[in-house]
Amino acid sequence: MPYFIFYVSAADVNGCMEKVQPLKYAEEACYNSTLVLKAFSSGLEIGSCNWKINAPRRNFVYLSSSIFESAQAIDFDYRSLQGADIILFSDMSTINNIEEDFNHIGGSQSDVNKDDKDLILGDASIPRPVFAEDDTSELLMDKCEILEENDKMSFITSYIIDSVREGGSVLIPIGRLGVALQLLEQISDLLKSLSMEVPIFIISTTAEQTLAFTNAIPEWLCKRRQEKLFCGEPLFGHAELMKEKKLHVFPLLYSSDLLLKWQEPCIVFTLHWTLRLGPASHLLSRWHAVSSCLLILEQGIDAEMALSPFKSKSMKVLQCSFLSGIQSHKIFPLLSILRPKLVLFPDDLRPLCTSQNSSSFSLLFYSVNSTLRVPSLQDEFEGRLMTDLAFQLQPRRLFSKEIAIARLRGKLVLSKGKYLLLSPKKPINLPSLRMLLWGSVDAARLLVALKEKGIDCSIENENTVLDKDTKSLRIKVSETATVETNGTETTICTENGTMAALIHETMSSICEGI
Repeated sequence: MPYFIFYVSAADVNGCMEKVQPLKYAEEACYNSTLVLKAFSSGLEIGSCNWKINAPRRNFVYLSSSIFESAQAIDFDYRSLQGADIILFSDMSTINNIEEDFNHIGGSQSDVNKDDKDLILGDASIPRPVFAEDDTSELLMDKCEILEENDKMSFITSYIIDSVREGGSVLIPIGRLGVALQLLEQISDLLKSLSMEVPIFIISTTAEQTLAFTNAIPEWLCKRRQEKLFCGEPLFGHAELMKEKKLHVFPLLYSSDLLLKWQEPCIVFTLHWTLRLGPASHLLSRWHAVSSCLLILEQGIDAEMALSPFKSKSMKVLQCSFLSGIQSHKIFPLLSILRPKLVLFPDDLRPLCTSQNSSSFSLLFYSVNSTLRVPSLQDEFEGRLMTDLAFQLQPRRLFSKEIAIARLRGKLVLSKGKYLLLSPKKPINLPSLRMLLWGSVDAARLLVALKEKGIDCSIENENTVLDKDTKSLRIKVSETATVETNGTETTICTENGTMAALIHETMSSICEGI
């Protein structure tokens, strides 16, 4: 008997799960007082989301596979993602069909040089046409996608019923919960309209919890299903089917209760795409040689590879591609509404990006297992001054500019992704601070002030530098010191400490400072 070593114990798993923090729709969560995270619906599945993450110096969006309109989940809430500095685009659904997508936009993947630069700079000066956002929103929310998906579901359902009429059973190992629930409802409705009695089974260790989950988060469901909640109706059809004994839910295939209710032909959902483990593998062993039986697979699964363990394969296979992300011709219209400064794209989508017209945002490409350095978008950051500390300020208005400056003693802390200046809980004992001077030195006033103190001085040279508004001056003070000044700094050069202090005192009298 083989010897197994379990490196992860149940206690380890439970310990990890205790650290999981569940969030409601658009609920904020703070991590380490630095990042503020908020989840918004992506429309792909019930509970699937995009993330908006705010940090002290920048905010960014993690944009996953999204669907603008869904028959189960709440629609893609893209307007809540507007105004981000950076968007990490991780919708990979268009990669497999990228050549087909290029035909739609009139390009070719082979036309793009893979050695293109990784950073494509945007042009913020590109004008936006009037009403462009309204037109773009209509493009994004067109009904073509949902209508095509409904037609596809109707075709699959009719194909399933045809197989059942021939006496064959149907195996549906689909991992997407929303697709499985929609198929379940359409199959049951069609069976009812045809007055056919065919048992439907859902066999999964998580089936009971999964179905209960669909009724626990109505805020993540589409508007049509939310209206059912207010009308007191079941959100999904599986509740009525279970009451009518038309739908049977079991955790395991070989259970005594299931064997008592089992009859063929039947329709079986396994809620997972794998054909190597679980009930799907056992049912394939039973039905693979029956020509009237049907296997429904999602696109991307190699059907030949999946059925390779079986020598004789007479079972029919229907492979379907369900809507699983943003279509390529909608990517850049969406980004034009979100208006980021920088978009990080997977390198596989480089041809799609380089074929587009110039945009107002920059593009940067990333690849698997490689570190990407994202350029800094701003050097400064904002902080909030607490009210009690603000009342302690004694600002001094400067004569040369319409501003006032003041010293303060406080504590800089980071809380919920924002910098705060707080009053210290304990007095801060600091040595007396030197005066901070503000602005440039007026050479004429400095000469007059030095001479008033009895110091012999003169302008040694005067050179105009590259900036016509800035002059570099060298003032000779007696025989032991010089003062060099320009528009940005002033330097006192002397080995005599007493003379340096006297010059500094003189400069303080003619300059503004605190």
